[in-house]
Amino acid sequence: MASARSRLEVDAKDGVAKVDIMRFGFVLLPEFPLYALVPAMEALRIANQHAGRRVFDWRTFSIDGGEVRACNGMSLTVDSGIAEVAVCPNVLIFAGNHPMRHFSKQLFSWLRRLARHGSVLGGVDTGAFILAEARLLDDYEATVHWESITTFRERYTKTKVTERLFVIDRDRISCAGGHATLDLMLNLIVARQGTSLAQIVANSFISPRMRQGLAAQRIDPPDRPSKSCNVLTRILHHMEEHVGEPLSSGELALRAGLSVRALSRVVREHTGEPPMRFYRKVRLQAARDALFYSESPIQDVAISCGFASPEVFSRTFRAHFGLSPREFRLKTMDDELKRLRPELELQLKSGFPAN
Repeated sequence: MASARSRLEVDAKDGVAKVDIMRFGFVLLPEFPLYALVPAMEALRIANQHAGRRVFDWRTFSIDGGEVRACNGMSLTVDSGIAEVAVCPNVLIFAGNHPMRHFSKQLFSWLRRLARHGSVLGGVDTGAFILAEARLLDDYEATVHWESITTFRERYTKTKVTERLFVIDRDRISCAGGHATLDLMLNLIVARQGTSLAQIVANSFISPRMRQGLAAQRIDPPDRPSKSCNVLTRILHHMEEHVGEPLSSGELALRAGLSVRALSRVVREHTGEPPMRFYRKVRLQAARDALFYSESPIQDVAISCGFASPEVFSRTFRAHFGLSPREFRLKTMDDELKRLRPELELQLKSGFPAN
């Protein structure tokens, strides 16, 4: 009787006995990606609907229990603050464009306590930044949205970061966000309830197939020949993995398994530019992402993206993007303010102080 009793749980809210329920806690940080949260919640809801009983349960949390504004400006009311949650077996953190702005000692302590008690912890989109900053991804493999991979890799050297849809490494989960969130949830449904239910959920989403975690985040343009495209993708990955200490054309060709002449031919064929000029654009894009996703000083961003000095970086950045790094960061902050807090802009224009 004791063993059978241990497999049953009674929901305190409705008193209904349930068997084998997988429980999730979704932690929402300011600017969380709504397009990642909705597939996660809806996949579980549809699974319950077609299972004929509640096999999955979920709750939403914020740090202080207050409503949270998503990256599109919508606000969502949560079930509780994290201080009210003593135990949660599976936790996914949803973070958006500026995860470093929302680092919280309270959140870090809560996550560490859950980890000590055996909870599975995960990050969606840039949620892995939170786990890594709390030192909960040391010696783990993880992924984040491809735009922030360079920033993540530079900051968290004890975590092996890969550009995949999602990674499940022991008791840690990470996911690139967006449509990949659905793929993650489908795979978790398979592991818990089997392929048939997961396929029903996928069909409900009109999703043609359930992708595995090893799949790439980015798709190749359809007009490229597949063999040549694979070579270019390999070259691009080597460039992105070495933005801080750029490789020479010879080193890049060697890593890609090509001659220097073949390297030049492939890159020119698809980009119209010589390899080193294209490589510089890759480093500039990495710098732009670092300015957007992180609060790192501009000088540090310059060094991390392989520029000899802040002056060279600023001049090159302006020539490419039309703004200096500082102007770009200020414009980004201003755009975020207008989008997420439009009432403040009206107050400033009218001369009334903000509440």
